[in-house]
Amino acid sequence: MIRVFYVVVAVVILFFGVTFAYQNRQTVDVSYYFGLSWNGPLALALLAAVAIGVAIGFLATLRTVLRQQRQLAAARNEMRQVEQEVQNLRALPIRDVV
Repeated sequence: MIRVFYVVVAVVILFFGVTFAYQNRQTVDVSYYFGLSWNGPLALALLAAVAIGVAIGFLATLRTVLRQQRQLAAARNEMRQVEQEVQNLRALPIRDVV
């Protein structure tokens, strides 16, 4: 059921993207530093801007994600050690202390 929902959402987004690109066929001039410039469709310029924004956002969160993955790996190792210690303690014979 959730896959159907994702497919429907993807089709709706694709539909809006295609109709937006069709309705905005005019060309735009984008000027860069050092005298570089680009002339192309508005939809492509906006798509490039969104892609660059997503890449910058990904790079901004990469350090945090890597740190959390290291912490998770350390916690899993500690959990394995504690589980092993519990298994060793369960294997010890019980002695009566009287």
